Amino acid sequence: MSVHGEYSRALESLIACVRALDLPGRESRLERLANARVERHPDLSTAARNSLEALRDLSEIETASPRIEEASTHLQSHCRMILGIAE
Repeated sequence: MSVHGEYSRALESLIACVRALDLPGRESRLERLANARVERHPDLSTAARNSLEALRDLSEIETASPRIEEASTHLQSHCRMILGIAE
C-alpha cells in the first residue's frame, strides 16, 4: 500500500475510535481529525502536520481508552515518518 493509503488508513482508524466514545468535545475533535484527510490538502505533508495538531488536541483529554492511545500512536508514527521527524 502507498504512503498516502497507510496514512489515510491510520487516520480513519483513529476517527472511528474517537467516534465510538462519549468524549467531551467529541464533535470538534472529529472535525479536526477529518480536516487532516489527504483530500483536503495540497500535499501529504500538510495533512500530516494537521494530524499532529489534532493529536495534540486529543492528547489533552483523558480517555482511558487503549484503542485511542494505540491508534493515536500509530498515526503519529506515520506523520513523523512523512515529515522526517526523528523519534
